[in-house]
Amino acid sequence: MAKTLSTSKEEVSAHLGNITRSEINKNADYDLEQWIQARVKIERGNTVLDIGCGNGKQVVVFSDLVGDRGRVVGADIFSQVPGLLESAKEKLSGKKNVEFLDHSASQPFPHADGFFDAITSCYSFYYVNDVKATLRECYRLLKHKGRCFIVGPSWDNSKEFYDLNREITHQELPANFSARLWRINNEVIPAGYEIFDRVEVSPFVNRVFFEGQQGVKAVEEYYRATLLFQEESGQEDEREQFAREFVRRVQAEIQANGRYIIYKRAIGLTLYKETRP
Repeated sequence: MAKTLSTSKEEVSAHLGNITRSEINKNADYDLEQWIQARVKIERGNTVLDIGCGNGKQVVVFSDLVGDRGRVVGADIFSQVPGLLESAKEKLSGKKNVEFLDHSASQPFPHADGFFDAITSCYSFYYVNDVKATLRECYRLLKHKGRCFIVGPSWDNSKEFYDLNREITHQELPANFSARLWRINNEVIPAGYEIFDRVEVSPFVNRVFFEGQQGVKAVEEYYRATLLFQEESGQEDEREQFAREFVRRVQAEIQANGRYIIYKRAIGLTLYKETRP
């Protein structure tokens, strides 16, 4: 098992947010997972790499799609996130066509050129250290006619959420956080056109709604798991005040209108390798 050579704090924190994000997407108009699967187009017998696989949600789906003749490798920084590997293995109990790799996407992978039919990265690619280097590595790893699918937030993702935070804190988004929101648009898409042979860009907008006391709790958990909350300026007690006021505003919105709504805006990027080595 390849060990992570270097890992950022942002990569580690991302996994908590990814798990919470997966939960809140259950209260959405559309199924994000189905949208992803329709674009990845995994086939039976495929060999698939899922970068930043987290607790294995996509790996479970891919394992069923590739069948006994296929193989799925789920890569993540398991050694840096307590309990993550155990959670992933529990989901994949009994699956013989799955391998988990303790590995950072910012490092080269230990596989041969042209090893994978498909590579995916769902809400994790924007944490890599060097976008171009990682995309070149993905290109190397893909077979001829292989495809890489990356999905992440658009620059205006959850704008309602962040506007409320700005209103409460009287602070603009932290620079690092804002840069990540723009990274798919500003770095990943241009680099994809530069490195791959063909590119498809697919926007996705999904209304997510929160109702009742469970909705209030879900919003609070999501807010506290975000790097926005962790990176806000001020002392810990001040951030706690922000969090309490945020929850109070959401609760008031739910009581007045029956629900609190945000719009999750994502960008899907399908990158094709069509030139033979």
